[in-house]
Amino acid sequence: MNVLCTAFRFSEEERQQIERTGVTLHLLEREEDVATYDVSEIEGIICNNLFLYRDVDDFPHLRFVQVVSAGLDRVPVERLKARQIELHNAGDAYAVPMAEWVVWQLLDFYKRGPVFRAQQQEKRWEKQRRLIELTDRTVTVLGVGHVGEAVATRLRAFGMYVIGVGRRARDVPFVDEYVQFDRLDDVLERSDVIVIALPLTEQTHYLFDKTRFERVKEGAILLNVARGAIVDETALLYALETKKVAGAALDVFETEPLPRNHPFWTHPAVQLTPHNSYVSDRVNRRLFRTILRNLTRQTTS
Repeated sequence: MNVLCTAFRFSEEERQQIERTGVTLHLLEREEDVATYDVSEIEGIICNNLFLYRDVDDFPHLRFVQVVSAGLDRVPVERLKARQIELHNAGDAYAVPMAEWVVWQLLDFYKRGPVFRAQQQEKRWEKQRRLIELTDRTVTVLGVGHVGEAVATRLRAFGMYVIGVGRRARDVPFVDEYVQFDRLDDVLERSDVIVIALPLTEQTHYLFDKTRFERVKEGAILLNVARGAIVDETALLYALETKKVAGAALDVFETEPLPRNHPFWTHPAVQLTPHNSYVSDRVNRRLFRTILRNLTRQTTS
């Protein structure tokens, strides 16, 4: 099986493991180099943004795509389905650090981390009385895939009541309550915390607009580890200014890098990171295991 890889750097040992499955790896240094690469015999792809540079129909023998990101918004999903090309994301590789990011940011809000850090810099001894417990608070996790599950299990361990929101009826054992999207507004009205772990699609673009923020419980905290365009940033700023939303922790934005003049940089109720929540010392190890597992299924089926 000829597999083109443009988004992962294998060690020599990892490459040998891959090739023992019957795969011949074709490595490209940069994804944009695929624009002039002969892809006529390529059967599998490991990539991130490759389909920004080549059309899926340029690959006549393609039957497998492994994306190294959790999201699929840069992939022509429907066209791959139409050609019955197997598609995998890598949400399981990034779920742990993304869930830990959510826990860190939420605790930072509730325990007033920025205030204490400022006091330390100023050598100022001043007790803070307005600290909040996670116990018995309600958190709604939008998206119950790998990342949503990792978030839910960790927040339940803190004694939070976890509501999961998904697209279809299903049994979701790792949450206390599960609803479909037609009940989203109902659960937002009783949610102290909202975690967005959804893919960006036509249906989720600007899912959180001005109207939806009006349905959010007063003083809620919003955390987004998914895609920036799921949230209308202008609507979020208004919700923050009117105190409808008490704070927002954001790792993703409509425009990345975030422009230097964007008000999020200096807003006192916003904590932000530069699309960094998925990073950890163990991600590459997990990602390799994901790639190896999915390729092995291809070559042995």
